[in-house]
Amino acid sequence: MALSQGKGDNLAGKKLRRRCWAAGFGLALLLGIPAYPQPAPKPTLPAPASERAQVPDSRWAEIQARGRIRVGLDPSLGPAYLYTDLERQTYAGFEWDILEALAQTLQVRVEPVYVAWSEQLAALQADEVDLIWGAREALGLDPQQFLATRPYYLSPQRLVVRDPGPEEAPIEALSQLFGRKVGIVVNSTGAALLEAYNERRGNAIRLFATSNPDRLFAQLQAGQLDAVLVDQPVAALSLRQAGSRLRLAGPPLFPIPLVGVVSSQHPSLKEAVDGAIAVLTENGTLQRILEKWQLWDPTLMSPASPEG
Repeated sequence: MALSQGKGDNLAGKKLRRRCWAAGFGLALLLGIPAYPQPAPKPTLPAPASERAQVPDSRWAEIQARGRIRVGLDPSLGPAYLYTDLERQTYAGFEWDILEALAQTLQVRVEPVYVAWSEQLAALQADEVDLIWGAREALGLDPQQFLATRPYYLSPQRLVVRDPGPEEAPIEALSQLFGRKVGIVVNSTGAALLEAYNERRGNAIRLFATSNPDRLFAQLQAGQLDAVLVDQPVAALSLRQAGSRLRLAGPPLFPIPLVGVVSSQHPSLKEAVDGAIAVLTENGTLQRILEKWQLWDPTLMSPASPEG
């Protein structure tokens, strides 16, 4: 099973925002503050929020005292990211493994709270959870309300192709797909990348779009598509399927940092989580988890690098 359509629906807004990035457009927000003449004395206005005395943040201390961290999760992300392991009666996936290692480093336990992906930011604002986790990126977060943690994984796009036949030349790059049919997930980063590629090259690649990645891989196996461009976790899942004749081609494309998110009112928690992610990177735990799920790529920058 690949990434669920539920995640595709939940991520539609985020994917659409990504299209601006992938097409190479920058978004500039210009704020103009008009200067009006100031008539005679007026009541003193309160100082800007940034200049007011900050109320001490005790959230991390509270979590340590209770011994558990409430984490908003949505297992409908699917086996490529996070899912429910019914046999073991727990969650599973690379996102869960990293979260458990994070909690162990912080010396607290995870208290999973099911919250639909599209409702998680609201749950964080309502203080129903301390942290939200799973397929999140910093792009589009309101910094006045939310803080993104240090990245724990760089999720690139990967080109998936069939093993070539005796008379076929192996596909290793987008440039070899001129006139060929390539599958993409609707409103995904891969879709935005190839649409931008086509705009500059006169629709050189024939695109087939669907919301169901499983369908794309079935058609690729059957020879109805020449390649598929998807998130690396989804690609890696397809390669683990029994009898797969598929392989990755070319380098990782357009890596996007995945992050946890906390309330802007809780910088102490962000600092604690950032520190734990740094420890997991330095002691090799993060690499071992990503290798387990076939997601580690030494050609990419360290997942927890601040520059990522």
